[in-house]
Amino acid sequence: MRRPVKLPLQRSSGLVALALALAATRAHADPPAVDVANYTLDARLDPQRHTVTGDGTLRWRNTSRVAVRDLWFHLYLNAFADDRSLFARTTGGEHRGNARGRNGHLDLRALRLATGEDLLAGATNDPSVPDDRTQLHVALPRAVAPGEEITLTMAWTSVLPEAFARTGYKGSFHMVAQWFPKVAVLEADGTWAHFALHGNSEFYADFGRYEVSVTVPRGFTVGATGQPVLVERRDDGDHLRFSASPVHDFAFTAWDHFRERRDEAGDVALRVLYPPGLERAAAATIECLRRAMPAYQHRYGDYPYPGLTVVIPPRDAEGAGGMEYPTLITTGADWYTPDGVRDVAYVTLHEFMHQYFYGLVASNENAWPMLDEGFTEYATAAGLEDLYGRGGPFVELPWAGLRLEAFALEASWSAGIRHPLPVARGAAEFPSFGTYAMHVYSRTATTLRTAEMMVGRERFRLALRRYVEAWRFRHPTPDDFYASMRDSLGAPVVDDLLAPALERPLRMNYSIESAASRPRGGHHVGSVVVHREGGLSLPVDVVFEDTRGHRRLVHWSGQGDQVELPYEGAAPLRAARVDPWNRVPLDTSRIDNARLADGQPARSPMAAVARIAYWFGLVLQAVGP
Repeated sequence: MRRPVKLPLQRSSGLVALALALAATRAHADPPAVDVANYTLDARLDPQRHTVTGDGTLRWRNTSRVAVRDLWFHLYLNAFADDRSLFARTTGGEHRGNARGRNGHLDLRALRLATGEDLLAGATNDPSVPDDRTQLHVALPRAVAPGEEITLTMAWTSVLPEAFARTGYKGSFHMVAQWFPKVAVLEADGTWAHFALHGNSEFYADFGRYEVSVTVPRGFTVGATGQPVLVERRDDGDHLRFSASPVHDFAFTAWDHFRERRDEAGDVALRVLYPPGLERAAAATIECLRRAMPAYQHRYGDYPYPGLTVVIPPRDAEGAGGMEYPTLITTGADWYTPDGVRDVAYVTLHEFMHQYFYGLVASNENAWPMLDEGFTEYATAAGLEDLYGRGGPFVELPWAGLRLEAFALEASWSAGIRHPLPVARGAAEFPSFGTYAMHVYSRTATTLRTAEMMVGRERFRLALRRYVEAWRFRHPTPDDFYASMRDSLGAPVVDDLLAPALERPLRMNYSIESAASRPRGGHHVGSVVVHREGGLSLPVDVVFEDTRGHRRLVHWSGQGDQVELPYEGAAPLRAARVDPWNRVPLDTSRIDNARLADGQPARSPMAAVARIAYWFGLVLQAVGP
């Protein structure tokens, strides 16, 4: 491993920066060759008109078991064409706190087979989604056999929207994403996984090699998927070529005001592009990744690419932030955040974890978003725990006595679901983004955390790593995940916890229904009744505390709706608590987990903890997504 390349923090031109990146590229083992959809593209950015003029070729291989006579393409940029697209109708012109501005669209001017046949003649949009142009269906003049490869040529112009929902411009800043005609995924059985872009949904594509040339005006700094393999200064601007493989998307950014910071995390080159004034956030991003990437590779396996670029969009372009592309993520930062509030770390870890869940393990995000966003949310909290200690404190302000743990926040938001739905469902099946977020992000993360607490942290970590490594560069389904977990953890963990928690509309609760004791023959005897509500029968511990402060641990298998646990001791029973160490984060109400014994004054620490947890939960639910 070579010594880290340390560059000055002052601003450098995009051409010089990328030339240095090219010179500093180290030998790196190529990941497995996956060549289903291979693109060679040429893009020219006009920052005045906010357009990208593109042309190129697509080499596509039929990896299904049947011959096909048609192709489906996604023209995602048409989601921003007008108010009639499915995306516009399902967002109402607002996406994650950002309002839509100027529209954008993709004008596909040519689509031909390399042998010359015009495929645009007779091309149609999906008739099942009226007024939406984010899908294009084209017929082929002859069938493509299994294993056969065809080559297509295409030309188009992308008109970028104002920065909104992962892409667009603001002033001379440009985030160019979902900007080219993208072939849909042909599943193994010969069915096309095509879909109109919905306000809750993201993307799904096949792996391949991308060779993309980008031309921008001189003085613009460019960040992109992959690695720079050519940097030239021409009469018409700066010309750069990037190579990436195997990946399933390509995005780039260009701006003439970027500052830049570089470092390394192990053998991965880090590059942060950020606006003037956010030097502190850029430094925090570098520090976070340097510490987190080795921990994540321990959890989920090697990061297979030689570099990672992080883009912090400028103010008023926040709509382009918080998104993931292969080897390129966009984050965000406030202009001032107090120490101890780890918003930069959270968004950086979350978007980086998408390099695994989405980037490497490329599930269908439209059909099963939990496999992407939910697993990423769990991994983000786990990363915060690796870096900052128990629970993954998202906010830690000792001077204010405040500590908000990421896993506790997820459990609270999960508990706040008033009308539970199955989590393992399509993005468009959730009635609102808030409902989607609480189920897909928080309920999934809390389910995985519960499984971790049930089987043990190291055992669960190894099982999840086994799943990730087995399904790298593939498209797993929930059944594939369950099968992997059965192999690693056994059938009961899947059949009694993971599958029902994700496949059913879950609401579960443990409570102490009664606690009492009475004197008898110099001792005190009584019982504690523990009730279980909901579809999961998970084992729990119950703690008895007597009036002298002595505690005794009792275990309940969780089978049945309730159990009566006998008490016998030298002193009267004061209180009882079920799940005292919060090993069942899926418990939707913790206010009833502790109970004073009949006739006991409210002095028990367990009772006080229960009251605090109750009110704290209400506050968290009020500010949740």
